[in-house]
Amino acid sequence: MSLSAGSKLGPYEILSLLGAGGMGEVYKARDPRLSREVAVKVLSSQRMTTPEARERFEREARTISQLSHPHVCVLHDVGREGDAEYLVMELVEGETLSDRLGRGALPFEAALRIGAEIAAALGAAHAKGIVHRDLKPGNVMLTRTGVKLLDFGLARAFDAGAPVIGLSEAATVGKSLTAAGTIVGTLSYMAPEQLEGKNADPRTDIFALGAVLYEMLTGKRAFTGSSSATVISAILTSDPPLVSAAIPISPPDLDRLVRVCLAKDPADRWQSAHDVELQLKAIASGSGTRALVAAPRRRTTALPWIVAAACAALAGVAVVRGRAPKAGVPETIRFSMSPPPGEHFDAGTVENNVYALSPDGKALAFVAFARDGSRRLWIRPISELEAKPVAGTEGARTVFWSPDGREVGFAAGNQLRRVGLVGGVPVTICGVPGETGISATWGRAGDIVFAAVQGEAIYRVSAAGGAAVKVLEPDHARGVGRVNWPSFLPDGRRFLYLSRSLTGAQVVMLYEPGSPPREIFAEASRVQYAEPGLVFFARDGALFARPFDERIGRVSGASIPVAARVRYFSSAGYGAFTVSQNGAIALQAATDVHHLSWFDRAGRLLGNVGPPGEYINVRVSPEGKRVYFSRARPTTGAFGISFADLETSTETAVSPGPDTEIGPLVLPGGRILYSAVRGRAPQIVRQDLATGKVDEVLPFGTFQFADDVSPDGRTLVFSERGEQGVFDLWTLGLSGGGKPVPFVQSAANKTDARFSPDGRFVCYIAEEPGGPAIYVAPFPGPGEKVRVTPRGAVALRWTRDGDLLFVSDDGHLVSVPIRTAPALQIGKPVDLFAMPEKAVWTSFDVAPDGKRLLAIVPDLDADEHPLDVAVNWAPAAAR
Repeated sequence: MSLSAGSKLGPYEILSLLGAGGMGEVYKARDPRLSREVAVKVLSSQRMTTPEARERFEREARTISQLSHPHVCVLHDVGREGDAEYLVMELVEGETLSDRLGRGALPFEAALRIGAEIAAALGAAHAKGIVHRDLKPGNVMLTRTGVKLLDFGLARAFDAGAPVIGLSEAATVGKSLTAAGTIVGTLSYMAPEQLEGKNADPRTDIFALGAVLYEMLTGKRAFTGSSSATVISAILTSDPPLVSAAIPISPPDLDRLVRVCLAKDPADRWQSAHDVELQLKAIASGSGTRALVAAPRRRTTALPWIVAAACAALAGVAVVRGRAPKAGVPETIRFSMSPPPGEHFDAGTVENNVYALSPDGKALAFVAFARDGSRRLWIRPISELEAKPVAGTEGARTVFWSPDGREVGFAAGNQLRRVGLVGGVPVTICGVPGETGISATWGRAGDIVFAAVQGEAIYRVSAAGGAAVKVLEPDHARGVGRVNWPSFLPDGRRFLYLSRSLTGAQVVMLYEPGSPPREIFAEASRVQYAEPGLVFFARDGALFARPFDERIGRVSGASIPVAARVRYFSSAGYGAFTVSQNGAIALQAATDVHHLSWFDRAGRLLGNVGPPGEYINVRVSPEGKRVYFSRARPTTGAFGISFADLETSTETAVSPGPDTEIGPLVLPGGRILYSAVRGRAPQIVRQDLATGKVDEVLPFGTFQFADDVSPDGRTLVFSERGEQGVFDLWTLGLSGGGKPVPFVQSAANKTDARFSPDGRFVCYIAEEPGGPAIYVAPFPGPGEKVRVTPRGAVALRWTRDGDLLFVSDDGHLVSVPIRTAPALQIGKPVDLFAMPEKAVWTSFDVAPDGKRLLAIVPDLDADEHPLDVAVNWAPAAAR
C-alpha cells in the first residue's frame, strides 16, 4: 500500500515516505499521544496475501521486541489497520553505513569504533538466541549516538544453549520460511554455510561482520565478481588481500582479526561477537595486540626491544608473529599513542607543525591543549607509557627539534623560542607574527628556517638568536603566490619547501644557497626527508614516500604507499605526519565529523540536513528555504560551498573549487559572498548563483573572512588578519567604489561579527587575555563598545526579535535580550539548555521564525583520537 502525508495508520499520522524495499515501505510518522516522531514499517501490498511474508513480518516484530540494546533499533509497537500490518520503531536519524562507504573507506579509528558497536549489537542478539543473517552496510545506521543495527527481517532463532557445529556437520535448514537449500541474505556478505543452504548460527553473523569490517577499513568489498556466480566462488574458495595491503602501517593483529572472521569453516572463526568486540576495542585503545609484532631474531638496535617490552607490559598478551624479516632488518613495530589525560591533540590545526619526532626517532614532541583552551608542549619517549609537559612552553602552537635532539623549538605569542629538555629554560630566538601559523626546521649548521602560513616569505635566523633574515619570497610577477613549509636536508644548508602559484598549483622546491630555487616534483603537500633516501608527503588523504637522492636533489621512481589515511588539507599543503631520520613515523589519520542538525530552543533534536561531514560554516537564507554551508571535500580536505534546498531535500554545489571556499553570506538578487583561496590567503569574492560569475570584492590581503551583511544588504562587516597576526574588524559598502573602513582594531582577535536586526549595532567575540568575551558596538559609530556578558562564547547569532543567542564556552546555549532603540539596553542572560560535553556546537544559525536553530554538531573529534606510530618502517622492497 502507498500512504500519503496526513493519512493515518492506527493512531499514527504519516508525515513522509522514508524508503521502500521488497518487504514494504517505511514512513516517517508522528505519534500524537506521546508527541514524538517514529518510523512505521508497513508490509508490502504485493505480499499482503502471502502467509510466508506475513509470518516473516510478525517474526521480525517478535525478534526485535526481545532485544534492548543501545545499538539495536527499538521496537515501540505492532499494529494492524484493515489488511495492513505494521511495526512502529524509533526514528533513527543519520546515514546508512552503505551511503557512507560510497565516499570511500572510513578513518581507521572510526572503523574500529563502528565495528565494535556492531559486534556489541550482534552479541546482544546472540545472547537472546537470535542470529541476524543479513548483516550488511545497508542495515547499519550511523547516528550521533553511535551505530543502530536495523532490519531483522531475515533473523531466525537458534538454540543458544546447544553446542555449535562445524561446516562439515551442519544440517540442512528445515522447511519453514526458508526452503531447504534456499539462499537468504545479501550475497557479498554471506557466509559459505548460507550459500550452501545450511544452518546459520552466531558465527554466520561473524563472517558478515568480517566482510563489513574489511570494507570499512579498505573501501573495497572483501568478495567481488562480475556475476553472482563469481561472487559465490570467491566466498567459497578465495581470501581477500590483507587489510595491511591497503593500509601498510595498520597493526598485524587487525589482519588476523579480520582473517579469522572470514574463515571458511565456522569452527575456525571467532566463536562469539563479544570476543570480536573486545579485540576491536583493544586495538582502538592501543592496549591490545595492536602494539605487538615479532621482534627480529638478530638484535640490531635497542629501540625495537624497548618498545616491544613497553607495549607487552601494557597489553599483557602474547606476541603475534608476522612474516620473518630479512636478516639484519628489524621488523616494523606499530602502536597507537593517545593524548595525555585531560588533554587533546591539536589535530585541527592545519597552519603549524604540531607533531615532531626526534631525529633518532626515540621521542615525539607535540602540541596539546586542555579544556580551557590552554596549549603547551609535551614529550613522549617512545619507550615509555606517559608523556610529560615541557615547562615554560605555554601558548605553544608549533614544534621542531634541534639536530642533536637535546632541544625543541616552538612558536608562542609573537616569539620563536627554544628550550633544553634537561632542566632548560626557554630562550627567545626572534620575533614572529603573533597568532599565525608557523612552520620551522632546525639545520645541522645551527640555523633555523621558518615561514608563516600566509607564505609571504621564508626566513633564516641563527638558533643562538638575532634578527631573522628573509631568504625567499614569492615572485608574484612569475605567478608565485606563496612559499612555506621549509624542511632542511641532512647537510643543514639546503632545504625543501612548498611553492604555490596564483592558479593554485603547488610544487616542491629545493633551495640551495647561491643557486636559483629548483623544482623537485609537483605535489600539494609539505615534505620531510628521511633515510635511506626518501621524501614523505601527503596526497589525496594518504601518506606516500618517494625515492630521493639528497646529494643531487633528484627524485626517482614511483610513489610508495605508506598509510592509506592521513589528515590532509591541500589548500595549505598540510599533512598531519612526522618522520625521523631513521624510519619512525607518527601520523594523525582521523578527521573531524559533524552533523548539520535542527534543534528547538529547548535543545530537542528536530532532524538533520545533509550527510555527515567536516563542516565549518552554516547559514540559513533570509526566507528560510535554503541552508548554505562549507564542507570538506573527500580526500583533499579542501572546503567547498553548497546549499541544501529544504523544500526538495536536494543539495547543490555552489563554489567552483577545487580549492577552499568558506563562510557563505547570502546577498539580495541571487548572489553570495564568501572567502576563496586562490593561490594566496583567503580573499572575499562575490558570486552570481545564476551565471556562476565570480568577482573580487576586495583586493588580496593577508586573510579575509566575510562575517555578516547588514539587514539592508548594503554593508559588509569582515575580519582581516593584520601584520601582527591578529584579526581586526572592517566594514565595506557593497555598492562599489568604496574603501574598507576600520571598525574595531585592538590587540585581541575579533571573530563572529553580526549586525543587529535593525543594523544599528554589531556584536562580536573578542579573544581577550582572560578568555573570549562578547561585545556590542554601535554602527557605524562613533561610540564605545559594551561587554554583553562576563561569560566566554564560541559562536553567536541575533534573532529577528532582537535576542542575542550564543554558545558559551562551557557548552550552554544562552539567550540575552538586547534592545537597541531608543538606546542600547542589555537584559539578563538566560541559559536555554546545556549541550552534551562532546557535542558542543561549533557554529549555528537561526531560522527566520527564531524558534529553530541549525547547528554544526560534532560526531567525531579528531583531537581526541590516538596517533598511529610505526618504528623501523621501510618500504616492502627493503624487507
